[in-house]
Formats: sequence, structure tokens, C-alpha cells
Amino acid sequence: MNKKFLLLSLLLLNICSEAYAKVYVTEPLLIEQPAYAGMEFHVFKPYNMPEGWYITFDGYPVRKNPDGVWVYGTMEGANLVGTNYIVGSVIPSMAGIMPYVHPAQISELRTLPSQNFAVRQPYLSQAQAAQGQTTSTWIPDWSFNRKFMAVGSWRSSVDRIGILNNPTLPVAWKGSNPSVIYVWTGEQWYQITKRKSQTPAMALKSELYKITKFHKKTRFTWYSQDTPFLAQQAKAWGYYWMGEVMPK
Repeated sequence: MNKKFLLLSLLLLNICSEAYAKVYVTEPLLIEQPAYAGMEFHVFKPYNMPEGWYITFDGYPVRKNPDGVWVYGTMEGANLVGTNYIVGSVIPSMAGIMPYVHPAQISELRTLPSQNFAVRQPYLSQAQAAQGQTTSTWIPDWSFNRKFMAVGSWRSSVDRIGILNNPTLPVAWKGSNPSVIYVWTGEQWYQITKRKSQTPAMALKSELYKITKFHKKTRFTWYSQDTPFLAQQAKAWGYYWMGEVMPK
């Protein structure tokens, strides 16, 4: 009887120890995202997370970067590294970001297929379109436009890029308090000089009428499939992807 009781006690102790090892030791924290005015989200920190890293409630690793902005992380080997995807700019699963798994647990998981964020639409030249031909990949016209792609080298004045809500146009700037904001009109990057008293959203709103006139004049069309392609391009440039930008 004593032996059975001892065996049962040891078994329960082992089960409790394993369960305790998976307990999260930090209370949830409410985080304010400086990249988006008024945006907040909750994170928590498991006991085995690297210093400075947290987990969102849907399981994705995040950290505050040197600019004070919260970004998603991804695994490179056994190490967590930051990405240029700002929390709130993308659906992490669509951006190819996987939920956090501790390196010691990776061998226990089955290999999952990777996801490619850049969903490209079929590209047709005029000659191909006239002949009714199709291809498997469409690269947006703006990716061939030297004026548009020049923004990728403007690191002195740009470190983030997104999509203006209405009209739907690419927009770029640097830092949380930029002096200049650039909006793609379809023909060129239109420069907005922001006053000190303005936020980026206020500066965009003040120029919205003029931006809309440019848009109507150029008749530039931004396709929904272009957005993930630009997000991937922003990552290649080393810029933060801001997602949808709404003037206020």
C-alpha cells in the first residue's frame, strides 16, 4: 500500500513539474504602439523568452526596436531577430511570420509549409494581352518605374512606407516626426513639408485635396494585389512597412 502511494505521489509530482514548466510567469502588459496614434495591444512574456522579447495574445514574437516602435520577430536558426513589419501593419501569418516556438521544442513539431507574402498578379505585356496569352506572374508596372523605385535609396529621408487610405497611393517618410512626407501621384513622388505643430496624419490631411487632384489627373490605379508586393519590396529596401495610412 505504501509503495503504491509513493509511486502515485511521484507520478503526480512529475506531471505537476511538467505543467509548471509551461506556466507563463509575467502578467499581460498593455502596450502602446507609437507608430499608430491610439493603438494598443496586449503582450505577455513566457519564462523562456530572450531578453526584450514578448508574445502577442495570438502567439507572435514582438519587441521594441531602437526607434521605439514595436515590430514582429522571426526565427533565424535558434535566434529571434526583428523584422521590418510593424505590429499593426500586416496579418503576421500572411507575412510569413510564424508563431513563436522555443528552440528546444522545434524538433517536436512537424514541418509546416512556408507562406509567401508577395502574392503577385499575372503580368501581361500589351502584345501578350492582344494575343490573349497569360503568364503565371504579374509584376506591377510601378516596379519598372525608375522614379518610383528611387525611393528605395532615400534612406536619409525615408525609413518607412505604407499605403494612403483614400486615394489609394503609396506614401513614405522617416521617423515618428518627419519633416517631409512623400506621396506617389502616379508620375512622381509629391513632397509634403510638415509643420512642427502637425502630426504626419494631419500633414497628409491638409494636402488631401491636392493629392486627390494629382490622382485624378494621372489616373493611376493601385491594385489590391500590389499592396503585399510593395510590403515585400519595403522589406528588401530595409524600410518599415506601415500598412494602411489614414489621414486624420
